Amino acid sequence: MTEEITKGRELATALAETLAERMGDDIRILDLRGLSDIADWFVIASAQSPRHLRTLGRDLFEEIRTAHIGKCHAEGLDSESWVILDLFDVVVHIFLPEKRDYYALDDYWADAPTEIFELDVREEDDA
Repeated sequence: MTEEITKGRELATALAETLAERMGDDIRILDLRGLSDIADWFVIASAQSPRHLRTLGRDLFEEIRTAHIGKCHAEGLDSESWVILDLFDVVVHIFLPEKRDYYALDDYWADAPTEIFELDVREEDDA
């Protein structure tokens, strides 16, 4: 069981990292274990525009398929406001900022332990 939990957490972190590398904004990882039967982890991010939203969703979905992580159900890949990628234990929500504010998943799941994800960018020394 611990192995499954670790894998879910690692997957959520890897997905958040991929979103950050592609300029996703305000990325949060919510630990829903013990709070919901929907999923163990939510990854929530914002996109900068409808085009960015679709690109983030399609690129992430393709990476999941290419990596053979497991089954992934996608909704809204052609959306102008919200993309959902459901990997069963981990669900990724990508919103435009105004839709994220409207649906307020961050507030709804306020009891969940939450990590604000920021990509650790380090400059390499040329010396």
